[in-house]
Amino acid sequence: MHIVLDTNVLVSGVFWHGIPEKILNNWKLNKFQIFVSEKILNEYERVLYSISDGEYDDSVKKWLYLLSKNAHIVQSNEEIKICRDPNDNMFLECAIAANVQYIVSGDSDLLILKSSFSIPILTAKEFYQILEK
Repeated sequence: MHIVLDTNVLVSGVFWHGIPEKILNNWKLNKFQIFVSEKILNEYERVLYSISDGEYDDSVKKWLYLLSKNAHIVQSNEEIKICRDPNDNMFLECAIAANVQYIVSGDSDLLILKSSFSIPILTAKEFYQILEK
């Protein structure tokens, strides 16, 4: 299974417990593959760094290393401009470029596109239910 993981799900999984953490743990067990673009990796790093009060704690370092080594990096050739938040278009672009099955997000600007985007956009809970089957 191939997915694009929105920053908010990653951040929730790194810093807090619950379903996002379970999703990340399943990724470490190779139950699915994460696809990213360079823009997304940069966004992950920027947000994780800002939430960790400007310091890279061991958890942030570990996740950034795992993502840089194990996530599949794709280059998007298509520019999309359909999201209310223009910064979220990079997740849609990556999803199309990588031909993933799902985008996993908690961002309302992406989730509002659920019924109209060509690739299913799921909440963390919805995606975890698929993993559990």
